[in-house]
Amino acid sequence: MSKNTYKISVFLMAALFFIAGCATTRARKSEPIADQNAQIADLQKQLQEKDQEIQDLQVELTSGSGNFTSAHSKAGKSSLIRVPGVSVTDVQSALVRAGFDPGPVDGHAGKKTTKAIKAFQNARSLAADGVVGEKTWNLLK
Repeated sequence: MSKNTYKISVFLMAALFFIAGCATTRARKSEPIADQNAQIADLQKQLQEKDQEIQDLQVELTSGSGNFTSAHSKAGKSSLIRVPGVSVTDVQSALVRAGFDPGPVDGHAGKKTTKAIKAFQNARSLAADGVVGEKTWNLLK
């Protein structure tokens, strides 16, 4: 191989490397896309949680109860439960089946029931607010 041919070959390889980039450069270019996709997924999850909170508040406002601090009522319905037709006893029984201790299954939403609801929500990556909305109940039942 002559000296000129060698120089041309080296020059062409350097130019090709410069134009095309190396393999690690291409891999790094895809990382921001993966990071952005992860951020998008996280934001979508947060949006869904906020939408559920809004829906739960709308249900509570349209029900006319106006009592946001009541722990439980005579009918076994609690302000912690925002799903029509679901009682505290239903939630307590479902928590027991799911392996969470709500205390006695007595239809009264006490501290142990609220703690068990929050533990279930944390385990399922839901907003751990201690309120049984549609999302929590669909995973719990």
